[in-house]
Amino acid sequence: YSNGLVNGWNTKAAELTGLLADEVIGRSLIDLVQHDSVETVKKMLCLALQGEEEQNVEIKLKTFGLQEEKGPVVLIVNACSSRDVEENVVGVCFVAQDVTWQRIVMDKFTRLQGDYRAIVQNPNPLIPPIFGTDEYGYCSEWNPAMEKLTGWKREEVIDKMLVGDVFGIHRMSCQLKGQDGLTKLRIVLNSAMAGKDTEKVPFSFFDRHGKNIETLFSANKRTDAEGIITGVFCFLHVTSTELQQALQVQRMAEQAAMDRLKELAYIRQEIRNPLYGTIFTRKLMESS
Repeated sequence: YSNGLVNGWNTKAAELTGLLADEVIGRSLIDLVQHDSVETVKKMLCLALQGEEEQNVEIKLKTFGLQEEKGPVVLIVNACSSRDVEENVVGVCFVAQDVTWQRIVMDKFTRLQGDYRAIVQNPNPLIPPIFGTDEYGYCSEWNPAMEKLTGWKREEVIDKMLVGDVFGIHRMSCQLKGQDGLTKLRIVLNSAMAGKDTEKVPFSFFDRHGKNIETLFSANKRTDAEGIITGVFCFLHVTSTELQQALQVQRMAEQAAMDRLKELAYIRQEIRNPLYGTIFTRKLMESS
């Protein structure tokens, strides 16, 4: 590039844009640049002609012919000042890397992230309680439904360890019913981080005010645009009043059955002891 006109165009540039070298040589580079990259390219050219070489700048080139339907080409560009034997800048050479595909993927991922945020942070009562962790186990998500369910605000739990600080066995947390509950939660989260999702397992805890909350807990892995697991995405299905009552009755029945078994075992033992005594006395008398 010199005097604002293209004077070099290799086969890779031709392949990406759909323009052959003889169609480009002598044309203004600005004419080949996508409108939203024009100012960026002008700045790069101006600086390079002054000897200041910008690096890793993203620009977009127009496409033509058979390539046009694919849309603009996205490049990461380094500008190099071309100099004569007296070290005067006489032009600019661009060395570029095609990142079109990566940009498409990232744009889609960004849109999905935007949709995800819009859903998760929506106060609509139809949105279930949702929380999440990053790959290190720190709480990274806590939606309005979780705030309402637990009594704990988002800013009070974000960036705290989910297991131990947010859900723990102490009162200043969503208190679990002992160490077993903590272990169970840790197993589910670790399984999701290993790629194994969990669906609707019973999960209970106490809210900020000491009320017992009965839920069904689902945990799914979260991945980035490249499919790498970056955390765990969880949501709770709060059981209905009827189901909570049924579970309460079931627990009461189980406790009553356990108490009855203990009582029967005690009675049996008490009966067995005198019986063994009677049998021993009888045998002793028979042998004398």
